[in-house]
Amino acid sequence: MSDFRIGWLFPDTLFLHGERGNVLALARYAELSGFSHSVTKIDFDTENFDPLDFDVLFAASGEISSFPYVRDWLMPYKDRLEEFIENGHPLIVTGTTCGLFGEKIFRSDGTEIEGLGILHSSMAERGYIYGDDVLFKCRYNDVDMEIAGPQVSMGDLDIADEEPFGELEYGYGNTGRDRQEGIARGYSIFTNTLGPMLVHCPWLTAEIIRAAAWASGKPCADTVYDMELEKKSFELKKKFIVSKQTNLTNCK
Repeated sequence: MSDFRIGWLFPDTLFLHGERGNVLALARYAELSGFSHSVTKIDFDTENFDPLDFDVLFAASGEISSFPYVRDWLMPYKDRLEEFIENGHPLIVTGTTCGLFGEKIFRSDGTEIEGLGILHSSMAERGYIYGDDVLFKCRYNDVDMEIAGPQVSMGDLDIADEEPFGELEYGYGNTGRDRQEGIARGYSIFTNTLGPMLVHCPWLTAEIIRAAAWASGKPCADTVYDMELEKKSFELKKKFIVSKQTNLTNCK
């Protein structure tokens, strides 16, 4: 029996940018923290789904056209998903799928899609796709950190009164009109960052595991992780991103 359970929401439907690496990173850092672990696929064939059976839930970016089907399947579990978040368990959502957990998605053709309504947010689909790097500062589980990765955005995320996950240093973020990136609700993260983010930024992954273990009442090993290679890689990526920002400024 695994003592750390990772639930992967609709991997065969919400697979726009892959993101398998994020799940592998969660599994690896759960192992490094002293847990045995399992990854369970949750999809249309799953029976007796209870979010609170899991320590972490993950949902990757998906096509907006698939959201009504996923929403309809998840709607009977909405209260349990809200309880999962409120009890401090991490739900990690990336890319366009952030819109699924909000109230509405406004399509570029004028139609609207109802979301799950767990977040007080909405998303407006654009007529073009934006792609670039994103770099931001955030605070998670009382640890200040920087996050970097690619963003491939199809819509603007209006987060209303929700708390942003991070403050942009470079990139588009939620709307391209402010410095907000993503949404943080408790220990749950809704972010535009792809990558996979949790491979590029393992300091976040480690804190997600710690937060999940605390929420589940499971003792977590006081592990000192070797992240020197990842930190060096991050600094090179950050240097490249900052140089792009400098070049854009000089061109104005």
